[in-house]
Amino acid sequence: MPDKEKDEEPAADASASSSEKKEKKKKEKKVVEEVAEKKTHLGDTATIKRLMDDAAITALLDEDELDYDEDVSLSNVKLVVGFAGVGASLVSHAFPAPFPKNWWVLLYCCAWYFFCSGILQFMLSFMELETILLVQGKKVGGGDGDGGGGGGGKRGEGLNVASHFPRFQEVYTLAITPLPKGAMGLWSAPKFHAPNEPPKPTGEPSYVGGAFQQSWACNHYFDEEGYFDEDSFVDVRRRRRPRRAIARAARMPTDRRSTRARRRCA
Repeated sequence: MPDKEKDEEPAADASASSSEKKEKKKKEKKVVEEVAEKKTHLGDTATIKRLMDDAAITALLDEDELDYDEDVSLSNVKLVVGFAGVGASLVSHAFPAPFPKNWWVLLYCCAWYFFCSGILQFMLSFMELETILLVQGKKVGGGDGDGGGGGGGKRGEGLNVASHFPRFQEVYTLAITPLPKGAMGLWSAPKFHAPNEPPKPTGEPSYVGGAFQQSWACNHYFDEEGYFDEDSFVDVRRRRRPRRAIARAARMPTDRRSTRARRRCA
């Protein structure tokens, strides 16, 4: 019995030390994030949009906040198609025949490359549009207010997160649409279409064209020197209710979605 207790003590110490290391890494990560200030040129709208996109993505994927899981299936398909197109160049170089005897190999390789490039361009132009993140749905039957994140069970509908920030404008729009069939069903899922006129930066969520969207004036989060106030932009307490409304609306039947959304936004 004493020997058994001695064996159990090192195991308990090892588990305790591993948990302490994880907590230490989390604290170090938070300290680094707080120290690293993000700065950009106020005339560089592309970088401003990227900073705000990254902040929104972090808030959705961070395990301390909403804790969504990214759906990378479509990204994997794009990687396979891209590598297949690039592989054509390897075939053309490795084919054991000099030019012009290998002209037909070069022709097929070029055609294959442009075919793969066309597939990627089609995905970008007609499927993704202004998408910045695709996430999987929460598991049904969990314990939190967004539909549950733990435990077994079938996943609910995913979310398609898109953003819009036109050049020479100051209004940043974040939109979320349901993703019923996951990332691979993006072609048939509802899309966010950018408005013709810049929306008013009310900071309140609205339901327009099948998408929950919210707009902010970017000058509220960048100072005169171009420093980005990320903490205020991703304030979880201020935006928790709109996010949960979006997550619940994504799981509603289509005929109930519009009515419930208008009531919530009213």
